Amino acid sequence: MNYRMCFWAINIFSSLIRLFIIGKIGLTIDEAHYFTYTKYLSLSYFDHPPLIAYLIKVSTLVFQNNIEFGVRFPVVLIFFLSGWIFFICAKKLYNEKTAFVSVLLLNVLPVFSFLGAVVAVPDSPLALFWLLSLLTFIKAIETSKGKFWYLFGICTGFAMLSKYNGVLLPVCAALFLVLSKKYRFWFTRKEPYIAVFISFIMFLPVIMWNIQTNWASFGFQLGHGFGSSIPKFSFNLLAKSLGAQAGYISPLLFLTFIAATFLCLKDIFKKKDETSLFIVCFCVPVLFLFDFIATFHEILPHWPIMGYLVLSIYVANLTLKFWNIKWFKIYSYLSWALAVFMVVIVHLHILYGIVPIKKFLPQRQIENVKYGISEAERIDITNEVYGWKEVGAEIEKILDSYPKDNKPFIFTYKSYLASELQYCVPTLRVFCISDSPNAYNFWQADLKKFKNKNGLFICNDFFFASPQDRYGTQAFASYEEVKILPIYRNGIKVKNFFFTLCKSFNPSKLPEEYSKSYTSKKNNIFKELTRYDYAAFRFINGSLKCKILDFFIAPISYCDSKDFNVSFFVILIVSLLILWQTKKDTFWTNLALLASVLAVCAILYFMKNCFERPRPLSVFGSESVNTLYEKIHRNSFPSGHTEMTVAVCTFMFIQVKKYWYLYIFFGIFSGFYRIYVGSHFPSDVFVGACIGVFFAYIIVELFKKHMKYSL
Repeated sequence: MNYRMCFWAINIFSSLIRLFIIGKIGLTIDEAHYFTYTKYLSLSYFDHPPLIAYLIKVSTLVFQNNIEFGVRFPVVLIFFLSGWIFFICAKKLYNEKTAFVSVLLLNVLPVFSFLGAVVAVPDSPLALFWLLSLLTFIKAIETSKGKFWYLFGICTGFAMLSKYNGVLLPVCAALFLVLSKKYRFWFTRKEPYIAVFISFIMFLPVIMWNIQTNWASFGFQLGHGFGSSIPKFSFNLLAKSLGAQAGYISPLLFLTFIAATFLCLKDIFKKKDETSLFIVCFCVPVLFLFDFIATFHEILPHWPIMGYLVLSIYVANLTLKFWNIKWFKIYSYLSWALAVFMVVIVHLHILYGIVPIKKFLPQRQIENVKYGISEAERIDITNEVYGWKEVGAEIEKILDSYPKDNKPFIFTYKSYLASELQYCVPTLRVFCISDSPNAYNFWQADLKKFKNKNGLFICNDFFFASPQDRYGTQAFASYEEVKILPIYRNGIKVKNFFFTLCKSFNPSKLPEEYSKSYTSKKNNIFKELTRYDYAAFRFINGSLKCKILDFFIAPISYCDSKDFNVSFFVILIVSLLILWQTKKDTFWTNLALLASVLAVCAILYFMKNCFERPRPLSVFGSESVNTLYEKIHRNSFPSGHTEMTVAVCTFMFIQVKKYWYLYIFFGIFSGFYRIYVGSHFPSDVFVGACIGVFFAYIIVELFKKHMKYSL
């Protein structure tokens, strides 16, 4: 079977179907927002980096007569290219047959074949450059040619310009190099560091924009991604997130992905398989990060999708490997058929509304009617792409009834709704007067120019609000009666739009929170990071506190209170015993080298005298911090205990990998207990660990490179 020809047939056929669909339906809320980006081209944006805006801008200039087609054409083209790159990556990792099945799977999974291939979202270019980064990384480590490292840096830069998730790519690559004995030597070469520098240079426009806006986007994304409250584990949140991810992947295939994750890890530990290690390093960190966040903060189900993208290659390989097992073959047929059914139904329902949602709802929900709209229509998210032409026509009709020099300005109170209205009337300006910071803070000038003018306030039943209630009776002299525009789909009312003419605007009379918002609320990235540092501390020091942990950690804390770092000495003694048992011939050389590592770290330990950072006890007070025996108030940054312990663990990880799990346990525990007993913040521990890892690795590698002694 010619799998290459079959791949091209599938890729071309699926792309033609998408090209047929994309111009026939209105834009989603997110797409309308990214379309609005093109009206205000910038180095970056409040919500996302800028690449999606540039792609849509170029495409809509080409396809001016069909905005919907122009907005979505780039993602269809990107998915076509992504399929090609995906095929090449899978072929290099396994074989051509696996590559073909991988691309089939990509077209079957709803999250990729619809969300990533039809709907214009930043995840589409992110997926393309994620895959290009994988390919260039594979070529770099295979060929040892520096040019592929530089291409990896460029592709990573484009991924970061697509979405902030792209910053995980260098982390995944570094993790693979750390865990791979065969390729670890790259840390001693200049090319990987130059690649990181290239990606940083490419990301500079986003950093510059954030500097100009006092880190507005970074601050927003930190809050959006991690939440603003103290982390508290919630099994319900995690289950809800995994359930949503299962819906995006397809429920039965989602179980295959879970099994594939564990089997891939098993291949690493039992077979020492480099390919499985590669896949794990580029998928598990992504999945773990976002699912960890999901334990205390609600996430969107497509956030960890790059992890599933890479894991799809292993799932394809697993499918072929177990295909001769009867039960697995039957299960695969069922799971793939369900995924195809979901993809087809989603497309058909968006186009023709074929799914009878009422039949799946209890009677009380069917009878729940608000503004003349049933619950079934309100929960059908496909209805959001309908009615925009009617809304645009109504806006133009209202404006045409006013003299040219006295037309009301168009405004609303939700940024996404403002973007949808901007899509309805692309030649006009739409304003967002909101009490919370959003993208429009950076797009609209001072609203004082509208003083004494009339405004047309627009909302719908999904984002319903009364302008009198939101802006008070002082901001406008009077409000006319609300005009309702019903939107119908297949003869059924699916939503309403409400138009209110607000007369004689007085911006100085707006409530304070509204006047602050359109002069742009500032976000300080360092304050945001500190806030999350404090929240993580409270989670470990407070929420995780229990008698069992107290029982084991109390003796360690007691020794620390007597200036005896027991965790460090335990790992040191264990390390010396391991070295004596496994490397007797070079024991004294290794001992001297370990002493050198500890000497450098001991000197760096005094760094904390340069940073007058108070300890948690001084920040929160003794009543708010759980301590055992050790009570310290100053010089918190960085954690010397963690630095020294992790330095030993890193040294041993490099020299005797057999007991790698022991070193990881001691390294993590040394940092964890320093937070648990209230002596350090998580950032102190993190930086201390980084220092320990860095100098242990550098000293060992320099010794190996320049000395003739065998280790």
